[in-house]
Amino acid sequence: MMSDPLQSKVAEYSSFITNTLQPKLQLAVNDREETEKEILEYAQLRNKLQLIETQSDGAADAKPINTIIDISHQTIYCNAIISNPRTVYVHTGFGFHVEFTIEEAIAFIDKRIMFLQNDVLKHRVEVAMGIAGDVEKAIELLEEFKEADED
Repeated sequence: MMSDPLQSKVAEYSSFITNTLQPKLQLAVNDREETEKEILEYAQLRNKLQLIETQSDGAADAKPINTIIDISHQTIYCNAIISNPRTVYVHTGFGFHVEFTIEEAIAFIDKRIMFLQNDVLKHRVEVAMGIAGDVEKAIELLEEFKEADED
């Protein structure tokens, strides 16, 4: 049976794992997944823009394009006509949308994806791995407490 000081330490570390480390780890994982989703959305946009670019072949009098657009986070779609497919608005962050030519948009998206992969995602993965390591160490410490009690 565990002594009172040892039992209080086990309860303290268990509480720390449950109430502090696990929620932090979940937040870090959610942030990483959000960044991965953003990278995927930019890559999909780049692919669509490249398709539009090849369809118009750089013609000065690009024809309107009939398409379907998402108006409610992939739950509601509607038909749309892009009257001027030579320029597009791209979300650049913080609620800002910038008008680009298709070539400029593709260049921006490539830079944005590189930034998200090399800086943001890399940092978020490191944070998540650090917190996961802290959880592992705390669990190992709990196991040591239990082994010390058995001796």
